[in-house]
Amino acid sequence: MARAHPFFSAPHRAAFLPGMLLAILLLAGWSAELAARLFGLGLPLALPAMQAHGFLMLFGFFPLFMTGFLFTAGPRWLNVPPPGRGAYLLTPALLAAGLLLWLAGAAVGGVWLLAGHLVYSLGFLGLAGGFARLLLASPAPDRRHAWAVLSAFGIGVLALGAAGYWLLSGDVRGWLWMRDLALWGFLLPVFLTVCHRMLPFFSSSVLSPYQPWRPWWLLAAMLGGSLGHGLLSIAGWPSWGLDLALAVLFGYTSWRWRLLASLRVKLLAMLHLSFAWLAAGFALYAWQGALGGLAWAPLHAISVGFFLTMMIAFVSRVSLGHSGQPLEAGKALWGLYLAAQWLALARVAADLLPVGWRAGMYGLAAAGWLLTLLLWGSRFLPVYLRPRADGKDG
Repeated sequence: MARAHPFFSAPHRAAFLPGMLLAILLLAGWSAELAARLFGLGLPLALPAMQAHGFLMLFGFFPLFMTGFLFTAGPRWLNVPPPGRGAYLLTPALLAAGLLLWLAGAAVGGVWLLAGHLVYSLGFLGLAGGFARLLLASPAPDRRHAWAVLSAFGIGVLALGAAGYWLLSGDVRGWLWMRDLALWGFLLPVFLTVCHRMLPFFSSSVLSPYQPWRPWWLLAAMLGGSLGHGLLSIAGWPSWGLDLALAVLFGYTSWRWRLLASLRVKLLAMLHLSFAWLAAGFALYAWQGALGGLAWAPLHAISVGFFLTMMIAFVSRVSLGHSGQPLEAGKALWGLYLAAQWLALARVAADLLPVGWRAGMYGLAAAGWLLTLLLWGSRFLPVYLRPRADGKDG
């Protein structure tokens, strides 16, 4: 029997490749929109560009990378067999197809947009359901991280429902509910849960001496703070007190997880430096809530500084390890990661500039991110199409 192409041989391959391609496509589209605005123009869209951008940055590629990670690491967490090939191929196929239809609908409107949202939602339900099957079949005595991730997926389903209401009715409140549910109830809890489980583990494997520190009260506090911020935002109530407490908590956690010591190992430092953005982001949210004047800087500290740079760090690590390559950040990868950090700083700083200066900085930051993702993709996209370097399966 002919052997399957390497692309079909492992969950991370089938999900990471379309995730990278869609991240590049979406950044290219947003760069084009920002460039057009410099000339007083805009792309001809059936939706307000900012609302389409908000949805696509939250749902456009992160769930694809989650699919690859959770269908690869999840079975190890839970001590169960990995999902079958049909499951790990169908889920990213639905997500990617739904997003492409969604993009077509954003341009022309009508049935394309609703069809894309429906197909994408089916793919998201496939991801949540596939992970739920792994969890429910697990004999592992400790499944708290997995339950936290699955609960966040449940809120993600609610966010997609709110987005569907927005698309059907045009009511902007649906978009606002989608934004807060997706950001504070889905994305951040998933990222925090994975960080709580994996950062001390990765650190203990390369730093010596190192005492892993991940008490359960810490995970509860981080998740509760994220959900609390989202609920206060939905209710329209101030959250600066909670945000200040979260900034202190995340700063203390970075210190306890030994951020400075991690700088000796570049691949590990990538994870720790990205996590450090959370303390800065919530400090900016506290400032914004108490004194104002920061525009979108707090949001972009979390969404660009934390989410995007952490995505690069985690996906790079998984891709290296599961392609049989050394777990090392070479000069090129380290340079790309540092470029992403500088671009995150530039995106946050752009919101602090006088209004007349912001548009140009927004465009430069978006173009820089597009170039960074293109170079990152050129490093890893071929990896998903080749056999492992060490000759092993997967």
